[in-house]
Amino acid sequence: MSAASIAAEVEGVGGQPVSAQTIRHTMHQIGLPGCHPRRKPLLKMMHKKARKQFAEDKQTKDMDYWTHVLWSDETKINLFGSDGVKGVWWQPGEECKDKCVLPTVKHGGGSVIVCGCMSAVGTGELQFIEGTMNANIYCDILKQSMIPSLRRLGCRAVFQHDNEPSTNTPP
Repeated sequence: MSAASIAAEVEGVGGQPVSAQTIRHTMHQIGLPGCHPRRKPLLKMMHKKARKQFAEDKQTKDMDYWTHVLWSDETKINLFGSDGVKGVWWQPGEECKDKCVLPTVKHGGGSVIVCGCMSAVGTGELQFIEGTMNANIYCDILKQSMIPSLRRLGCRAVFQHDNEPSTNTPP
């Protein structure tokens, strides 16, 4: 809900005009600063039920089971900053001060995707990918990193895939 929509609602109920800035200021004073909503995949009821069932099935597993799970994940690392939205607060005249400026470079400065795995007995190899991850690249990572990591870690493992959409499409 935006400050403007809250201001309109307050005016509609109380009959007194209130500015959106007054709403933002008041919200900030009581510890509710404006935030951008987090973006999350839309989960249908069947997805939620499957996640709940997965959690319930795993909840009773003993420690021996968890010592045989190989977890994987990937992250994108940017040379400059984040892909996310940034926000700053400034007073009039401060907008060009270093603390209020987000430096940029042409073409983003570059990025790399890092994939890795870990288990209760140690960490696996890291794999670096430039460009976009797709199912073919993911299969290569499994062959070149995850399977050798399983062997090196001596795991009789359950591979816990992270459900990243780009790795779920058929090659």
